[in-house]
Amino acid sequence: MADTYNSTQIRRITRQFGLNMLESTPIASFYRPNAVIQVQTDAGTYALKPFRRSPLLRSNTTKQMNTAAGYVKLLMNSGYRYMPKWLPAHSGALWILSRGKPFYATEWIQGRQLETTEDFEQLGLALAVLHTTPTERSRTKSSPTLEQIQVCKTQDRLFRKKMARASKSEWFNQWVSKHGRTCKSLTDRAWDDLASSSMVKLMKQERAHPALIHNDVTSPNVIISDDGRLFIIDWDRIQIGSTYLDTVKTITNTTQFNPYFIQSFLKGYEECRPLRRDERKLIAILYRLPREAWSAFQYQDHARSRELLRIISQTWSMRLRAMELLAGWSDQS
Repeated sequence: MADTYNSTQIRRITRQFGLNMLESTPIASFYRPNAVIQVQTDAGTYALKPFRRSPLLRSNTTKQMNTAAGYVKLLMNSGYRYMPKWLPAHSGALWILSRGKPFYATEWIQGRQLETTEDFEQLGLALAVLHTTPTERSRTKSSPTLEQIQVCKTQDRLFRKKMARASKSEWFNQWVSKHGRTCKSLTDRAWDDLASSSMVKLMKQERAHPALIHNDVTSPNVIISDDGRLFIIDWDRIQIGSTYLDTVKTITNTTQFNPYFIQSFLKGYEECRPLRRDERKLIAILYRLPREAWSAFQYQDHARSRELLRIISQTWSMRLRAMELLAGWSDQS
């Protein structure tokens, strides 16, 4: 059941951030009808965001919100300029609880989505600055990328089991007949490449360099403001994690597999964070993993899953060309 918030609750929440609400409008995302609430106040327009707990983490919602707010405060103190300004509550914290649910408030960014190669170059720079922001942690217990690869291998095993049963659904069976073999081949090659000594050594080196990741950079979460600045929004998933996988997800979720957009993004990224050849290779390998197909097969009865597979089919040749582009980029010295 979707969360709903009446005007009285929204008014009480906004007051805790020092705002006087005049009008509120729920804004839907692809997954949620009330993903964010646009609040008009006598001081301007703001975004009121109900925090979304990650089911992949064992901690509760309040603890996750507190951790995310801590990382956001670190970014604010470091002068990170690609994030909307967060408003402190009367308590001084960057979030409040209302009926047991965390909320945070940021300035509302008015603008457009990514459109030009210059936009993607700016996005690459924004992500690299995030990945190189000091975290005040000296080490992590394990490699974030190696941890995520174990999760991916579990998803791949489930995917293969569900592909074997896809004949129960004619539509899914057609997709498997068309793309299933290539998915398996790409993934098998990726597992072999990731097991090489050079890749394992690189991933283990991550432990000495803990880095922040956004973990959900998608086209709707990037806004070019009216004055031309780039902002990344929706920081619910910020954490210490794999910069390599964060980069792969960003390329997949924003560039539409356009080679010019991909090249511009990588150019902007390496302006701040030049990558060694082995790092480029790791990104190219991770990009081959069919993560979207894994997600679609997880819930075959959902209409969104069928829509996602339809999009994958329509963009299949573009995806393969993007893989070739990244493979060529990874071979550059």
